[in-house]
Amino acid sequence: MVDRHRLLDAPERRGIASGQFELRSAGGQLTLTGYASVFNSPYDVMGGPPFGWREIVDPHAFDVTLAAKPDLHLLINHEGMPLARTKSGTLKLATDSTGLHVEAGLDPSDPDVQRLNPKMARGDMDEMSFAFRTKRDDWSEDDSERRLLEVSLHKGDVSVVNFGANPATSAQMNGIGDVLEMLTGLDPDQAATELRADGGVGVLERIAKARDVLIGLHRSMTPRGRQTLSLSDARALVDSVDGEPDLALRTAIPVHSTATVDAPWNGPAAEAAAPNDRAVLRYMHAWVDAEGDPAQKSSYKFPHHDPHIGAPANLAAVRNALSRLPNANIPDADRAGVEKHLRRHLDDAAADN
Repeated sequence: MVDRHRLLDAPERRGIASGQFELRSAGGQLTLTGYASVFNSPYDVMGGPPFGWREIVDPHAFDVTLAAKPDLHLLINHEGMPLARTKSGTLKLATDSTGLHVEAGLDPSDPDVQRLNPKMARGDMDEMSFAFRTKRDDWSEDDSERRLLEVSLHKGDVSVVNFGANPATSAQMNGIGDVLEMLTGLDPDQAATELRADGGVGVLERIAKARDVLIGLHRSMTPRGRQTLSLSDARALVDSVDGEPDLALRTAIPVHSTATVDAPWNGPAAEAAAPNDRAVLRYMHAWVDAEGDPAQKSSYKFPHHDPHIGAPANLAAVRNALSRLPNANIPDADRAGVEKHLRRHLDDAAADN
């Protein structure tokens, strides 16, 4: 369970759909106005209780930060070049009885503004979000409700967004379908903040195990009948997900960039010390037998990391694995993926030098 009280001064985001959100033109100038936050309007965070909580923004939450004249940008989806900035006077923030009001003067010749304008005009983008750090809050006794009493906007941003950062997920999960619905509704940055606040050990291992469960589920749900693919379709499958092989079809473990070390390598000792833990085993190897037990080290080949997540790639092991790859007892279709995995670590070493 997340220690929600450790969220103080951690980066967070909240978003709303605003009915008073518009981009208007006058005298050759474009002006964006809207509300990035609304007071005393409860909303769910992380799906609401019991897994998340209900949250309310106090009408005085922005008083201190606005008095200090914070420096922040207006962005699109919390990224990219700024459309406006408080420091330059092109972005103005103030509170009224409704919430945190935003007014920004935009440059019509700015390509980012030109991209945004028709999307807002059609209503394709009609939500705003703000990035902040909580300085003071107040929780209910059962941690089901949180009131934001004071937040800092300095070095944060307000953004026009596709969807606000409050996950619209179910409050209860009654089966695997609800779990998948919750995962697809998560905002990665918000979830990362929650995990950091957890303060527990083994977060990367838990994420890796969850990933492997989802990969196994995907493999189980994929039809196994013989299929005829065009060359372009086959290439699209192999190059899916940032160019990595589809694990439902290939058993080469996807590439990952890590630190490297050029030191003597004792492969048998590393294998002997490895636990029968699939998250660790997937991290330290470049290939896994699709028909084997993913929790058993005998199912894996080409070790090149010490047996713990976060260990650097051993370049001697990488070079040794590449020399053995052409004659290795693995399907020919897997060799390119294994080689790509191993050569990524050589590229990592070159980038570090």
